[in-house]
Amino acid sequence: MAIALALFVISPIDDLVVAALFGTALFGFGSLPFYILLGASSTVIYSILSKKPKREYGVKSVTLRGEQVKSIGEKRIADYIEKNNIRYVYEQELREKSLFSNRMIGCPDFYLSDYDVYVEFWGLVNADDRSTRTTYIKNMKRKMARYYENNIRFISIYPDNLANLDWIFRAKFKKATGFELH
Repeated sequence: MAIALALFVISPIDDLVVAALFGTALFGFGSLPFYILLGASSTVIYSILSKKPKREYGVKSVTLRGEQVKSIGEKRIADYIEKNNIRYVYEQELREKSLFSNRMIGCPDFYLSDYDVYVEFWGLVNADDRSTRTTYIKNMKRKMARYYENNIRFISIYPDNLANLDWIFRAKFKKATGFELH
């Protein structure tokens, strides 16, 4: 006679329900299925409980002018630019400046149209997840190289810059444009 007991473990992670089956005999194979099922269940439970929940980056936010942006950092920058009466376009498509090519470079976070300067917020350079951070930095460097190759003026803002945004933005603006922001 086969006896099996089902034990359901409710995991607080992702509201998953894990079933662990325990039995002394199943289909006449003695206690072998017990060990296989116990081992499989232990692995499932261990892998679920040991995984860190995937962190999502960027909290969609709304700027002072009512525009939705991808993160709180972008909101702070947009609001700063707006408060300083600088016109900008959010995520305007940027293409190479060449007679022979019109390839898209990307969509920088902000384009300051009166100054022909782009502003990039590199918000994931300090990401907790190593893989996310490494991939992001690689893409960031590639994008910066394309900006330099195409003589595109840009200002880089990093998460650590947000604590002193006014001073840092003004200094980087002056370096990019050659004159001070008033």
